[in-house]
Amino acid sequence: MSHHSDDQLLQAGSDSFWELNNYKRTTKRIEDGYKLCTELQTLIQERAEIEKAYAKNLKTWSKKWGELIEKGPEYGTTEAAWKGMLTEAERLSDLHLKIKASLCSDVTLQIKEWQKDNYHKSMMQIKERKEMEDQFKRAQKPWAKLLGSAEKAKADYHAACKMEKSAANQERNASSDSSMSNDQLKKMQERVQKLKDDVAKSRERYEQTLNEIKEYNPVYIESMTNVFRKCQEMEETRLCFFKNVLFSIHKCLNISEDPSLPQIYKEFHHTINNADHVKDLKWWSNNHGVNMGMSWPTFVEYTEEFRDIAKGIKSKEALPAAPITLIHQRPVAEDLHEYPPPPPANNNRLLGGGNRNSTALSISNSTGNNRTTPTPNNDSPKSETASTKNEPVTTPTRTSPGRAAPGGAVVTNGNSGTNGKANDSNPFEEEEEWDEGDGNDNLLVDNGEPGVPVKALYDYEGAESDELTFKQGDLFEKLEDEDEQGWCKGRKDGRVGLYPANYVEVVATYDTITQEEEHQDAPAINKALQYLHKLRSFLSRSGAVQSTRKEMQQGVLDGTQQSGDWNGVLLKYIGMAGTLDYEVLKPLFHKLSIDPGTYEGFVKFLDMLDSEISLTQFELGKRMQVSSDEQKAQK
Repeated sequence: MSHHSDDQLLQAGSDSFWELNNYKRTTKRIEDGYKLCTELQTLIQERAEIEKAYAKNLKTWSKKWGELIEKGPEYGTTEAAWKGMLTEAERLSDLHLKIKASLCSDVTLQIKEWQKDNYHKSMMQIKERKEMEDQFKRAQKPWAKLLGSAEKAKADYHAACKMEKSAANQERNASSDSSMSNDQLKKMQERVQKLKDDVAKSRERYEQTLNEIKEYNPVYIESMTNVFRKCQEMEETRLCFFKNVLFSIHKCLNISEDPSLPQIYKEFHHTINNADHVKDLKWWSNNHGVNMGMSWPTFVEYTEEFRDIAKGIKSKEALPAAPITLIHQRPVAEDLHEYPPPPPANNNRLLGGGNRNSTALSISNSTGNNRTTPTPNNDSPKSETASTKNEPVTTPTRTSPGRAAPGGAVVTNGNSGTNGKANDSNPFEEEEEWDEGDGNDNLLVDNGEPGVPVKALYDYEGAESDELTFKQGDLFEKLEDEDEQGWCKGRKDGRVGLYPANYVEVVATYDTITQEEEHQDAPAINKALQYLHKLRSFLSRSGAVQSTRKEMQQGVLDGTQQSGDWNGVLLKYIGMAGTLDYEVLKPLFHKLSIDPGTYEGFVKFLDMLDSEISLTQFELGKRMQVSSDEQKAQK
């Protein structure tokens, strides 16, 4: 940027503003202001892309290291401190995404609207520039006419002076020439005198035109100043607006003023401070060290073994109630002759539910598919307290996490002694698989049939290969209803597996709401609802719905609610993320009798998009059930 002093501006020159057509530099500044608005928008958009890329990199980095830490050897409270750094990155990523959204939705939109209101572009040029140029031309036209007359009188005067000088030189030369006659000399003297008279007349006309310009100059200055003042006012408005915009950009980028930033690092510091080496060492001792329980060898009297050969006994209905028949062959020395005490009452779930036989002897069985349903808990298995590890070992068997064999039988490896890992929740070593091939393979085949959309209420990490892993808020499909053990079959990201039923809730679909699974509109409406859930999930992070509501409320105050382009307002706040596919949503609009082209219909549409309003609160099911009842009545 160049800076000019007042002295330089006051110096007169050939490029002075008062010269003919030199006002065009001032009018060009109007068009430059329009271009500067566009360039400032581009500058902000590029900065927003940088913020978005940085936030994405933080998320990717956090996800990568979260998996590595989860699988790595770190454990206990120190592991939580590691993860605290990842939490800081995720929250900082959200903060930078907020910056990006503010730059795109607030600042860029503000510039765009101001540009639209203050500059009106025609086919050839900016309308405001043309208006100012026309006013300058009208103010300069009379003065330009007088200037033209003065320039012509000046040229005539200078030409007359030149001719008079030339004639005087000729007459002077002729006087000294003896060959010139008196008549010729007299004619030359008369010509010189005539030219002197012409010089006097042209000088008089020249001076007269200059006096006319001098008299008109105040009028000319006033007229040009009035037009120039209008241009200055327009530019003053632009400069003040740009200053406010730059302050808005400063507010968006200055994350030090955001109250969530110090909170992020305060919690990060608190997480690190919670790392307790004493607790971690005690946990290790309880789970992998000297504090582990042990079934020491004791004298076992010989008892004669009775074995029956039984084939095909796979279900709990086929198990006899009296003598127990062992179907796994093993050495006699491995038999358990002393029955372990019955498990405590709070372990009934783990031992297969309510059906118990008359013995507590563990029987190997690999065909069971019963599981215990985990209770939703946010505590990581790696942070398990050591208190449960100090309990005496009451059974020589071990179970996979969350599983129980049918009929109260617990899956065992056939070893009479414990290995100290019955209750182990080792955070970095995988447990051995003791199942001899269960019958779940055929149950978890994806038949391609559509399921019922469900939403995760809690995080769940699959303990086995046939279990699904999901995070709170994830959407996937339920393929089969809850079994007697509290497990459901579902499909997530193209993979079929099992999950605890109490970890999810069913989201609204046409089939679940209307109970008309064979209705011809069901596939289209299901597709619309799935798209609607994706929109709700995305818009919950952008804040576009709340911003659109504010503008619509302002439209009510201004009386423009029926004429506003509310769809355009919503897309404006969504920013560069994309557009809304109204074609997919049409069947849903039709069922609910919603016209998003009207103000009232668009308000209902925003209710559907608002993640803070559940679809049941929106009475989606009630409306669609009424529609279904009407169709039945018509049939």
